[in-house]
Amino acid sequence: MPISFGSNDTAGASNYVRANLPQNRWWAKTDAGDEPIDMDRGLAIDIKDVTFGWLHIDVGVRDWQPWPSPSQATQRPSENHKNGFEVSCWLADGREATFSGNSYGLGQFIAKLYNEAEKSPEFTAGKVPVVQVTSSTPILIGKGTSYDVGFNIAKWIDKPSEGAEPAPVAAAPVAEPAPAAAAPADNNFGF
Repeated sequence: MPISFGSNDTAGASNYVRANLPQNRWWAKTDAGDEPIDMDRGLAIDIKDVTFGWLHIDVGVRDWQPWPSPSQATQRPSENHKNGFEVSCWLADGREATFSGNSYGLGQFIAKLYNEAEKSPEFTAGKVPVVQVTSSTPILIGKGTSYDVGFNIAKWIDKPSEGAEPAPVAAAPVAEPAPAAAAPADNNFGF
């Protein structure tokens, strides 16, 4: 079987959500390359099904070891592993992505999002929040700097079905005026 060294081939790779908190930049790493996430439209985050565990991220390394439950942490596998999370997301065009992290700022963002979302009746009904990140403010933690992620829940959508095809994003007609302010369809995609 042939091998390669240093290949950048990502065929078959999943989409991943990435964040640069100092610059408050969010993007999706996809087969087509890095795509900025338009936070005016937001990102659907399946916060009800977030998983926690140990995560080691380094150049060329991503070792995720989930815990049986948030209250059942396993033994830390190495000094390089930190408390982390992983959660499914959907981009505005319906593509699924994975969002994970082990930084203090991202962990606090996920905790605050969960705590706010669970107060909503839509959370109990199994809907997914569309989240708009509004800011990333530096905060002092011990002797270092982290970031407080500001956000709002723009709306709730039905949880996309596993393997669902994204709805096509149709361009608005140029010659016709926009329709009167009707309530947007509460579908899985196109938020």
